[in-house]
Amino acid sequence: MVKVFGDKNVFAIRYEFVTNPFNEISLIGETWGRFELIVQGIHVCEYRRGSSITTYQWNLMYIVEWLIENLKHIVSDELFPLPVKGQNSLELLDNCLLFESDNDVELDVWFDTKQDWEFKHSWFSSRAGSFLPYVFFRRVNDKVEIAWNNESIYSSEAISFLHPSGIEYVPLDIFDSVVKNFIEDFFDNLMLITKHQRVVNEMYQKL
Repeated sequence: MVKVFGDKNVFAIRYEFVTNPFNEISLIGETWGRFELIVQGIHVCEYRRGSSITTYQWNLMYIVEWLIENLKHIVSDELFPLPVKGQNSLELLDNCLLFESDNDVELDVWFDTKQDWEFKHSWFSSRAGSFLPYVFFRRVNDKVEIAWNNESIYSSEAISFLHPSGIEYVPLDIFDSVVKNFIEDFFDNLMLITKHQRVVNEMYQKL
């Protein structure tokens, strides 16, 4: 059964558990499902492979765990940690690459800081081998900026996203509410199907 949170014309998440095609019996394997991120009517995760349009599918626990760990960073009002200019996340990160120094330690600190910010604001590091798009989430005043550029990502796999790039803004309270409602329902739903109820319950209690 497809669960929907939010308004697709503003910001929405849709998901459903489906049968794991690899017959994985672990807790992670039990969370195999379809996932949609919809921003201003744009289906960010949909891609084309050959003649088929595909809704993202994978073990959804990876996305959920990343959101649990990093939602606090996304909605916080902390500034970008490096002194570069840019109108959005993509520009800020691109301009970080212009930094030069003869000091190796200084270079390491700079790029470690950049990478740490990326881990906290993009779920890409949690793709776990899937075709998850490269998306950044960043608070800008009372909105959350959702920015992505997947023009050439996974090109070696003949993957092309239906909406390869974009920058949209959604109200902070709506973003926060939709994500939290999705996470809560995910665990409620998982408890109905899992063989690992004790572990799921322990995770749920930490939310």
